[in-house]
Order: sequence, then C-alpha cells, then structure tokens
Amino acid sequence: MSQDKIWDYFQVEAVESFDEAVPRLNYLFKQAVKLAQGGNVRVLNIGVGNGWLERRCMKQGFETHALDPSAATVAALVSEGIAAKAGSIDQLPYPDDHFDTVFCSEVLEHLDDSTLTSGLQDIARVLKRGGHLIGTVPFNEDLSTSRVVCPDCGKVFHRWGHQRSFDKALLRSELEAARLNVVALRTHAFPDYSKDLPFNRLRQWLRWILGRLGSRLVYSSLFFIVIK
Repeated sequence: MSQDKIWDYFQVEAVESFDEAVPRLNYLFKQAVKLAQGGNVRVLNIGVGNGWLERRCMKQGFETHALDPSAATVAALVSEGIAAKAGSIDQLPYPDDHFDTVFCSEVLEHLDDSTLTSGLQDIARVLKRGGHLIGTVPFNEDLSTSRVVCPDCGKVFHRWGHQRSFDKALLRSELEAARLNVVALRTHAFPDYSKDLPFNRLRQWLRWILGRLGSRLVYSSLFFIVIK
C-alpha cells in the first residue's frame, strides 16, 4: 500500500505534527557531532519530517542532503537551498562510499520485508568505510492499537503507516544482515525540557527513566548507532 498521501498530508498540511520530534532529532544530531572527525562532514537524512534536522546540520556546517518519498516536501526544502531529492530508501540516488553519517529516524517501521532488507543494504553502500548510521524505531510497538478504518473506502490501516514492530534482537539481526556493525542499541525516550510548565522537568526525567527501561507507560524508541 502506497504511503504517499500520508506523507504529503503530515509533511505539508500538518507539518506541526513533527514539533514533538525535535528532542529526538536534537539527540541524534548531537551524536553525529560527537562522531564527526573534522573536515567536510557529509550527512544524509532519510525521511525529513519538517526539515528541522536538515536545517540544524546546515547550521553546524555539515554538507547536508535529504531524501524523502514526498515530492512536495522535497520541493519545500529545495526552495530553502537544501540538497533534497525525492526517492526511496531502497534505491538511494547517491554514489558508493559517499556519506560520513546517515540519519534514519522513525523510518524503518514503515517498510515491508523486501524494502527493509534492500534499504539497509543501500544505506551500507552509500556510507563511507567507518561511516555511521544513526537512527531510531518504535520499541515493541503494538500495531493493533493504532489501527483505523477509512470511513470512505473501508480500508484498515495503521494511522501513521507503520508495518512492523521491532525489539532489540530483531533490529540487531536486520542491521547485521546488511553487514553493519552495531555500536549502540538501547531503549530511549526523548524528554522535552523546553516547556515552561509546573513540574515539567520532573515529568520529563521520569519519562526518560521509563524510556530507558522500555516501559509501555511512555513512548519508547530503540536508539541505534552502527558503523560500516
């Protein structure tokens, strides 16, 4: 089932839906900065959301590229001077050994078996030797809880287009099958300390603790870093 209409809606008409992703993306960005070894660092983000990560990487001085299936989203980034292309994760329009870092956050859960396998292999292809893939997927998601039905056509689907759920063992096996070596793999929640609300810091700290434990009481992700 094509997810193009889902992405065109959320990334163009409801772009504010990605505001809550900023703490997660900022965490991934900081990991990339730690791994950067000077010089001209070239990065690729697959699945752009609202473009926050691309803008932050450009501000850092990284040579920044973006790939997304939504042509409308790509056009918006290009209008800002960002090197974005429309395309699929399993057919990356870049040469071999091209990127120091590839970001892939909350993307892999949208892929069917064939696309996941070929997509990770293509990421390994475009990474430089010693380059890193940094990303997240939802942890142990119960897909049935987000199942909805279209009132018009009657089709049943996941409201965000998720097709698969990951635990640590499954994600590790998929990454290693693409000949990518796992450096870090852990459950994580991404607290937002920016909101000036009563007891917000305490709530966010508790969220972080529960996320590291992989609790279903909060939205937990599997955070990973792999190296080629």
